[in-house]
Amino acid sequence: MRSIRVRLFVILALVTAVVWGTSAVWIQVRTQAEIHRVLDRRLMESARMVSSLLDQGDLAAGAGAARVAAAPATTAGPGYERQLSCQIWSLRGELVSRSDGAPLERLAVADGFSERTIGDERWRVYTVHNRLAGVQVMVGDRLAMREGIVGSIITSLAAPTLVGLAALGLLIWWSVGRGLRPMRQLADTLGARRVQDLSPLTTPGGVEELRPMLDALNGLIDRLAAARRRQAEFTAAAAHELRTPLAGLRVQAQVAANATDPETQARALQHIVASVDRTSSLVSRLLEMARADDAAEPALVRRWTPLAQLVRTDIMGCRVRVEVSEAASAMELNVDPDRVSALFGNVLSNACAHARSLVRIDLDDTGPSPTLTIDDDGPGVPQADLTKLGRRFYRGPDAKPGGSGLGLSIVEATATAHSLTVVYGPSPLGGLRVTLAFVSPDTIRTKTENKV
Repeated sequence: MRSIRVRLFVILALVTAVVWGTSAVWIQVRTQAEIHRVLDRRLMESARMVSSLLDQGDLAAGAGAARVAAAPATTAGPGYERQLSCQIWSLRGELVSRSDGAPLERLAVADGFSERTIGDERWRVYTVHNRLAGVQVMVGDRLAMREGIVGSIITSLAAPTLVGLAALGLLIWWSVGRGLRPMRQLADTLGARRVQDLSPLTTPGGVEELRPMLDALNGLIDRLAAARRRQAEFTAAAAHELRTPLAGLRVQAQVAANATDPETQARALQHIVASVDRTSSLVSRLLEMARADDAAEPALVRRWTPLAQLVRTDIMGCRVRVEVSEAASAMELNVDPDRVSALFGNVLSNACAHARSLVRIDLDDTGPSPTLTIDDDGPGVPQADLTKLGRRFYRGPDAKPGGSGLGLSIVEATATAHSLTVVYGPSPLGGLRVTLAFVSPDTIRTKTENKV
């Protein structure tokens, strides 16, 4: 596993090296250009000085060349004596005079600045044409000498640069470690936290960059807390609900075991069978509720499924007549069919159990979002009890025996997983109306839209 600190250090070190390398090249180029400009200016001034002295007659040709050659010795440091070489040529092409170290061969063939290779040395020369004195004054220096000056300057800068880079590397390493300290603090906080502690995390030191990760962790902690809360509620409710039928089973089993009358034994065995059926139904409901709770976590396997296919089995098992409107028959839902089948099964089983003669399924698409309604003509639910519907193990005062109070809880959990809203209210038929609102328009469509 790569270290973030090492990665950041390598990136910053590479960027720093590129910037410093570019700066070094720029300094070298600019230094070389500046040195050439200064030395060219010196060549020009030296040549013009000798030419001016010859014009005034104050200096012999040989003495002028010698003075030009000796001048740098008084202005330059040790090691740079005799930098300049001077030649004085007559206009007829005769060498009149030259300084010590100057070549015998002509330094230049043209006036002004020029470069020429003599032997294995390259020269930079400035030539002044003095018609009054009848001579050409040529002052030059070796380009190798200029390059040596540039090299010595760059070399003198190299040592401080390397020391600065090393110091900068240490500062970068320290700075990266300092900047990543809040992450280490967060890791230490998570490592020291107890399993039971599901309180939200706070940003260490108020570091804004850690907020997205902390928001994601807090969201995960909230979901974990909700899952643990559902698990605890499920366990407590299941234990409470299973206690009664199991106690009844024990009593009936004792009656059957101790009875000597065959009719009493048969009656006790019938009660045992009924209790087993109710317990089996309760366990099935509990498993459906657990599955509905888990539906919010894994990805739903959605596919377009006709509503008629989702409710066909429940309609066939209903003891009263079920009407499905044409609009509802033509609709398709983009849902997980296995889980939504359980939703409609619980709604329709509840409606069929309480209806007197009719259950109606209809679609209303006139509002901002389409809604599916399931109405029955049963006794209905009092207004004060409507808000209690959907609570786990809640059964109304007029509920028929045999139920577990989990059906509508399963409906609520499955609807939430599919981004549906469940609303309970009075039905125009006189009983209960269950309304499913499709918040997302991509969840519902008609068969006509599918064909188009």
